[in-house]
Amino acid sequence: MSLPFNSRERIAIIVSMSSAPEAPFQPPAQPPKVYRAMLQNPADGLPTVGTTNSSQLGARPGIDITVDAAGIVVLDGSGMSVAPGWRALDFTRIPRRLRHIVPSARGSPKAACFTMGVGQFQRGLVANGMELIPDSGQVPVAHGVVAPIHAVPLSQYQTDLESTRPDWQIDED
Repeated sequence: MSLPFNSRERIAIIVSMSSAPEAPFQPPAQPPKVYRAMLQNPADGLPTVGTTNSSQLGARPGIDITVDAAGIVVLDGSGMSVAPGWRALDFTRIPRRLRHIVPSARGSPKAACFTMGVGQFQRGLVANGMELIPDSGQVPVAHGVVAPIHAVPLSQYQTDLESTRPDWQIDED
């Protein structure tokens, strides 16, 4: 008995039946929970916005985020640093008042440990136009960045970061 396919067609059918298409990236249903130590604005208790130091809500061009000559952010995995928990922050960022929990804490007493999001610390949309990119290689992951998902002007990225300001809450428990 002979099948109505020649040998090349049979091989193509077998290959197509055995190779499942690669699943597309599925963002998490909830924004990832991220932590960052930032200076607290005494007027409203929210993070201070800025780009002059690493304890502000923002990204420093050329240090935290790569920007091209035209002022467009480069999609190279750089962005504003975050961690999966405040205890995972560098001890120089954790406010000194938390030494009873983290004995090596050396951060500014004007800073607070802020958090936003509710999901797992995995790649996914954090807020409008931005995603969490966890560092690769280290398990468990102890660091990541909030980066733009599209090449945008630096001013747009900073505006997107600033728009998250009301979403940050202090969590130092």
